[in-house]
Amino acid sequence: MLRFDHIAIGCATLEQGAAYMAVRTGLTVPIGGEHPLMGTHNLVMSMGEDTFFEVIAVNPSAAKPMRPRWFGLDDARLTNPRPHSWILNSDDLETDLATAKSLGIDLGSPTTLTRGDMTWRFAVREDGAIPLEGAAPMIMEWSEMSIHPATKMADLGARISSITLATPHASTLNKLLNTLGDGNMPIEIFNSPDTNLTTTLALIDGREAVLD
Repeated sequence: MLRFDHIAIGCATLEQGAAYMAVRTGLTVPIGGEHPLMGTHNLVMSMGEDTFFEVIAVNPSAAKPMRPRWFGLDDARLTNPRPHSWILNSDDLETDLATAKSLGIDLGSPTTLTRGDMTWRFAVREDGAIPLEGAAPMIMEWSEMSIHPATKMADLGARISSITLATPHASTLNKLLNTLGDGNMPIEIFNSPDTNLTTTLALIDGREAVLD
């Protein structure tokens, strides 16, 4: 069973991402930490007991990794912050990746990542890119954690209202989700000539914030 885990805002710098979130939502998303293997760092906030929100960027203080960074963050076209990827939590990462490959989608290989005292496995392609022109989900596994990390993050009262993904690969993605199964996934996928991920957050003061 695949479950929605979190949404990520990709940006050129973490300061840029923080400013984007402040303007769009009025929130100051707290510092998360660093990912030494990938040379990245992030901001994170909880959106419930098993869902969170992430802003991720290249860490200029970290050594350049020996491999392409995840989330396609080496792409020079990533100049402005935007919803960049949707991440799913798997119960069996190897099996789900093999199933995706049988459908013609190479989501990458399991890679062990760390941030502070947390360790998890994340599917990363050798080129670091997000498949299907950035439309495919990224898949991870929190299998060794009895409590989801979102419970330890600051909760600023934001919750996902909706996620929409416009993509020319809608049919392929819907087939993937239908094959792997999903747990109450808050994402609507529809056909479009171009790929565009839009997230709407419901804020604690009653406002909605559209991130696109």
